[in-house]
Amino acid sequence: MAGSSSIEWTKATWNPVTGCNKVSQGCKNCYAERMAKRLVAMGNPRYTNGFNVTLHHDLIDLPYSWKKPRKFL
Repeated sequence: MAGSSSIEWTKATWNPVTGCNKVSQGCKNCYAERMAKRLVAMGNPRYTNGFNVTLHHDLIDLPYSWKKPRKFL
C-alpha cells in the first residue's frame, strides 16, 4: 500500500480489495482485468485469485496505524 502516491489526483492509495465482477458491456475491454493478468504473471501475491474479487484482511485495519490523516479522492 502506498503511504503516498505519485498519482497526480490523489495523495495516497489504499486498496483492501482487488478484482471485480463484470456488470455491463463497458466491462468488455477492461483495463484493470488486463493489468490483473499481468500482475498474476509477475507473481504478485495480491493477485493469486486473478481478477476474482478478493478482500485482503491484512489491509482492513491499516489506516488505524497511520499517524497523520490522509486524503483519498
